[in-house]
Amino acid sequence: MSLRKSFAAALKLLRTIRGLSQAEISKSVVQSHVSQLETAITTATVDVSYDLATALGVQPSTLFTLALAAHEQRTARELLLGCLAELEELGLADMLLSTEPQPKMTPAMIEARSKWGAVQELKAKGLSITEARKHLGLPETTVRRLWHREMND
Repeated sequence: MSLRKSFAAALKLLRTIRGLSQAEISKSVVQSHVSQLETAITTATVDVSYDLATALGVQPSTLFTLALAAHEQRTARELLLGCLAELEELGLADMLLSTEPQPKMTPAMIEARSKWGAVQELKAKGLSITEARKHLGLPETTVRRLWHREMND
């Protein structure tokens, strides 16, 4: 069974269990789109899945768990226990995540941050820009720029 068909089956199952019509869950998703989703004509975005789950009165993960469980021919419990074990193994089960993607730190960014930290450390110890430059072996212009830069620049 395709994932699209599994999602359609899960959506229709939850809607039927809740005793709702397509029109009743069409507050933020138009009824024709709900119909297309339930007949596996189209797929749902993450945002649409969230809106549908909210309209159905369930967690978005419930809707997707049922769809994935049907797709993999497993029970929802088996799937969720596997997910929990995986999250625990990754150290993510109890971690609150940011709502924004984190920027990737390139090697150049890591090196720049390291240089900034070294300059700020010497500045805090009371060294002059010239002394810090000699100690770090960096050009004076670089040390001067890092000397006056704030962390979030």
